Amino acid sequence: MDPSVIPTLAAVISAIVGGAAGEVGKNAWTSLTALIRRRFGDDAAVTSAIERAESRPPEETAEIIAAHAAADPSFQEALDRWTVETSRLIQSKHDVSNTISGNARITGPVLQAGDVFGSINLGKS
Repeated sequence: MDPSVIPTLAAVISAIVGGAAGEVGKNAWTSLTALIRRRFGDDAAVTSAIERAESRPPEETAEIIAAHAAADPSFQEALDRWTVETSRLIQSKHDVSNTISGNARITGPVLQAGDVFGSINLGKS
């Protein structure tokens, strides 16, 4: 696997496992696990990586999957394709367009964002 794909794979895994990808992510995860199980069903190391994805860093899961993919060019090709397609799909479902227009009169702080995970504080402490 091209090493540059690993961060993308990790980001996709993170979005899916973290719930940011919603229903699209659930479907993508099902397709990834099916792909892995078809090829490595009897290999505990790689199947364990997907089963424990929620409890380990996404980069670690991506590296385990990528290491196994390196030994199988056809699986590697399928994984690369899955990663690119899923990354685009997740991104397209989460693009945000925030607009203030027309006769809007802003008299205080404005926050425009997409998915927010964590705190936002616009007040004085």
